[in-house]
Amino acid sequence: MFDAVAAAPRVHEPPPAGPSLARVSAAIDEVVEIQRQVDALEARKLVAAERARALAERAESALLADDDVELSRAGATRRRDLARRAFTADLATALHLTEQAAAHLLDTARTLAVGPGEAGRGTLDALWHGRLTLAHATAVADTLADLPDPDARARVEAAVLPRATTCTVPQLRRHLRRARDLAHPETLAERHRRAAESRAIYVDPGADGMAWLTAHLPAHVAHAAYDRLTRAGRQAKEAGDSRTLAQLRADGVADLLLAGAGSGTDGQGSVPDLAEIARRITPTVRVTVPVLSLLGRSDAAADLDGHGPVDAATASTLAAAAPSLRRLLVDPVDSRVLTTDPGTYSVPAALRAFLRARDGVCRFPGCTRAAARCDVDHVVAWVDGGRTVADNLTHLCRHHHVLKHQSSWRSRLDPDGTLTWTSPTGRTYDVPPEPSPGVNGSRADVGRPEAFGAPGDAPRDAPDDG
Repeated sequence: MFDAVAAAPRVHEPPPAGPSLARVSAAIDEVVEIQRQVDALEARKLVAAERARALAERAESALLADDDVELSRAGATRRRDLARRAFTADLATALHLTEQAAAHLLDTARTLAVGPGEAGRGTLDALWHGRLTLAHATAVADTLADLPDPDARARVEAAVLPRATTCTVPQLRRHLRRARDLAHPETLAERHRRAAESRAIYVDPGADGMAWLTAHLPAHVAHAAYDRLTRAGRQAKEAGDSRTLAQLRADGVADLLLAGAGSGTDGQGSVPDLAEIARRITPTVRVTVPVLSLLGRSDAAADLDGHGPVDAATASTLAAAAPSLRRLLVDPVDSRVLTTDPGTYSVPAALRAFLRARDGVCRFPGCTRAAARCDVDHVVAWVDGGRTVADNLTHLCRHHHVLKHQSSWRSRLDPDGTLTWTSPTGRTYDVPPEPSPGVNGSRADVGRPEAFGAPGDAPRDAPDDG
């Protein structure tokens, strides 16, 4: 019998003499090739699961008890549901999955493994050939299944599939949200009103005496709450608090909800003033709004910083609460900011606002840290003649900013906003700008309300790990 453990190579054996980047690159290629094979097997698993489901559907009577009096009186819908549940339980136990996980697997398989020409086939084909992972394919399937119209499903898949093969799953979910909002037959305002009814709080057990407290809230409310906790935490650290920013956010939630009673996470209770610090802070969210939507002449979606599309009605509410609006004038042809001074090192406020709207997040491959919490980096350094203009500036989180300057990673910014990175082993990765109303499109004016707080730029900060 094949012993997988005994046959596995010892990864800690010393490498051959003379290690080089070429050998490192070859080892990465091996990992990538193995992942492709795994992805192809995942596609085969989905096809097999859909085949099993179809066979079970035709074997409905064999899946049900033939001597149950109550079942003999049940209608066709009830019998079909019981047969499906029996089959799902069979598959779940065979795969050592929960029935909920097995049902999700079957739903993913059915969404993707359908007839030729239907939405989902392109995603399954990409998975089959190892161009994306099961997690990517599942994210696409979840979104397609949520759309009621076949044409909408086809448009969403066509819009995201080219990027799905080159981005991480969190990035793909951002693209899916945007594509879904554009293709959905219902307006974003209608969907937001219905979705807001599902707001809730959940508590789930964790290890070592811990638990997870999760809040499902409207996006602008969640981002405002997170901003308040972050700024309260920073103030506490500036006052000498030794806790990490992540710990301060968590303790701030506990202190606020428990009326300053203390979370007790450090064994001595949290700092009594943390809740009071948070209460004194007016949280800030930033939203980019096409001017016609702001004037009520269009229902085009706005863009919430760090999140994505929000409906025009919510954006108008945020704008009404903002102490000021920053008008950002861009060229209608090439989207250049028309009010900047390239002769200074510091980035003018209007240009910084444009860059934040253009980039959305850190521009390193795979990173999704919001641009508002990133540094603005000169692609060609100022000391090397780089200018302070949009086509030489990008947002990088502090972690990737340091990586760019202190490792052999290199970047190049193209006129269309695409940032091309070259890794130490010579691989290249294109990071296009995220679509945003009025910035990468044809609208010339963008109102950017600094809602829930004072106007101005967010501070350039280090990663939020304390």
